[in-house]
Amino acid sequence: MRVELLVSEWCVTCPAAEAVWRTVAAEKDFDYAVLDLAQLEGKRLARELRIRSIPALVVDGELKAVGVLPLADARKIVAAAPDRPARAARHVGLLLGRDERLFALSALAWLALSGLALLLEGSLLAPAPMHLFGGFVLCLIYALGAHMLPRFTGRPIRGGAWSLAQLACTIAGIALFGVGLQLAGGVLLWSSLALFTTRLWPVLRPFGLFGVARILREPAAKPGAGSEK
Repeated sequence: MRVELLVSEWCVTCPAAEAVWRTVAAEKDFDYAVLDLAQLEGKRLARELRIRSIPALVVDGELKAVGVLPLADARKIVAAAPDRPARAARHVGLLLGRDERLFALSALAWLALSGLALLLEGSLLAPAPMHLFGGFVLCLIYALGAHMLPRFTGRPIRGGAWSLAQLACTIAGIALFGVGLQLAGGVLLWSSLALFTTRLWPVLRPFGLFGVARILREPAAKPGAGSEK
């Protein structure tokens, strides 16, 4: 069973629909994807099925519903699907997941600490403010990368223990750098990069160099009838 939820950044009800289907996708094991109208795949789906309103639910290539479904009705649609394993990778949509929120909050914390260190040191180029500001940049990259890249490919990303281990290595590595223990901090930061690469590899692997070349060779999608709220 393949379930596709067609959404858009400007749609005010799409986050509510996504919240419903995020819950259902965590319970049932089906092929699930959140497609944005700004993506080529989203445009193609809207054109082929003549979708005029979003959020729109497509199941196995057939338009099943439009709008925000109650959770009970959404569960009935996929009742035949088996239960999802507890540690399965998750799909990413418009909403920030718990893991991305943790990295974003960490980025804000490092930004605040770097500002405090700047006041104490008097220069952003001093070691402590510089390393702490680097923590802000790195955690922000992690948060945005884990949220945006799976949206571009439609493939799930590893979370849970993988993400928490990456966050722990990042925080500890930046903290050690901030107090002058560069070797230990560097090992932990490289470990966080390795964990991030491991999480992203299944997301990007199907494309690779040849996949990217194929995508670039594809003609631009012909403009179709736009979707309306």
